[in-house]
Amino acid sequence: MVRMLAPLRGCLLLGCVLLWGCSNSLPAEGDARAGGGFMAGPPLWDDPQNTPHPQFGWPTLSSPPPAPRPAYWDPIPARPLPNPIAGLEHVAQAKGVKAGAGIALFGRLAVVPGFGETSKIVDLADPAQPRIVSQFHGRAKHGAAGTHRGAALVAYPDGRLVAVFSTSDVIDVWDITDPKRPYSLPPLHPRQGSHKVGVVPGTPIVYNAASAGGDTNLPDGNGVTEIFDLSDPDHPVHVQDFPNGFSCHHVYFWNRPEQNKFRAICAGVQYTQIWDTADPRNPRVIVSLPVHHGVPGTPSAGVVPVMFSHYAGLSRGGNILLVGDENGGGGLPPGCVAAVDTPAGSVSTPVGAVWFYDVSDETHPTLLGWYSPLNDPLVKSPLDSCTAHHGRLVPDPEGRDLLAMSFYGDGVILLDFSIPQLPRMVDRFADNSYTWETWYHNGYLVTGDLSRGLDVLTFR
Repeated sequence: MVRMLAPLRGCLLLGCVLLWGCSNSLPAEGDARAGGGFMAGPPLWDDPQNTPHPQFGWPTLSSPPPAPRPAYWDPIPARPLPNPIAGLEHVAQAKGVKAGAGIALFGRLAVVPGFGETSKIVDLADPAQPRIVSQFHGRAKHGAAGTHRGAALVAYPDGRLVAVFSTSDVIDVWDITDPKRPYSLPPLHPRQGSHKVGVVPGTPIVYNAASAGGDTNLPDGNGVTEIFDLSDPDHPVHVQDFPNGFSCHHVYFWNRPEQNKFRAICAGVQYTQIWDTADPRNPRVIVSLPVHHGVPGTPSAGVVPVMFSHYAGLSRGGNILLVGDENGGGGLPPGCVAAVDTPAGSVSTPVGAVWFYDVSDETHPTLLGWYSPLNDPLVKSPLDSCTAHHGRLVPDPEGRDLLAMSFYGDGVILLDFSIPQLPRMVDRFADNSYTWETWYHNGYLVTGDLSRGLDVLTFR
């Protein structure tokens, strides 16, 4: 009976999408939709972290399809960035969102994994008044209730929107085309569980990050990265177990089509890896950097969970590698234990820090510096931790390298790493915070916070 109803539900959904599109004045014959659907449009800002991969060219957060498009795909109203950016301002806190872990954004929607609470879909159409659209429980093995702890989104050219969540043992998949009525799709069953998920921007290709590392501190680890294809999310396909040697804690992305340069960055616990993803189904390891000295071909100094590669990314120019260390697993001190701001930049201890490497020559990286803030007890959450977690690049009008980085109990720190040997804090927002992840979107920052739920910030 369930199998008989599934196709009917799909047909009903397709009908709803078509009627919904008609009611929103779909483009006429010969325009973008008629010529191939809702494909990625011009970028709203310079954003290599979300630039669509040209192998598919599907929409992303910063490259939505041209209007008219589904209403929930409209980006939030752009807020011009001040020049110079001097600090952060709090705009709003979402009512009813108790916890946010590993959020994902698309259009005017924020998908907020609940991390023990129900997961939420939040409408950000008015950034000053974020509101819950719907909520639902995660699903684990055998259909039991699961805990969502990370999310990624796939926007399809036919107007479908799908969210994938890690739940520790399965990758939970939900159709959120109508965010008021999300429904579950067949889950993915990675053989090693799932800690986080990454979607190659503008594609249906999903990388599973099981956070198992390589079971060794040597370069030839035995970990793998499981790759899935959700071209048809009702019938997902396991592509391969990519033998990169290290089961990533998380996977991040960086695309520059004008340079024919496509990268994934694997925070691989004992090692950080840069991959070539020109073919996203079949990536290739370029270099493996051991924690945290970064000398290829040598053993890692990582001692999990004391120090390990937890977060990774590239600067907008692609020449600086960022690696975040969640010292103590994010739940134990020490972290952010000492820092002094000088006119030139910050001098800090390498504990719970963001590390910076010169990767102008990707095969020969060079350690440049690190940054860890001073743990401020006046702003700290009752949850006792301060380490680097997840962040996003900010497109600075002056051309500085800016990173909005979540530091758990120290909240969101806007970090200038234009001089990576002496990065400095521009400003911080923290108010009993326990900030897990921060995203940049059209002049705003949106956070997932284990203590505050979801906050919207802007710049001054």
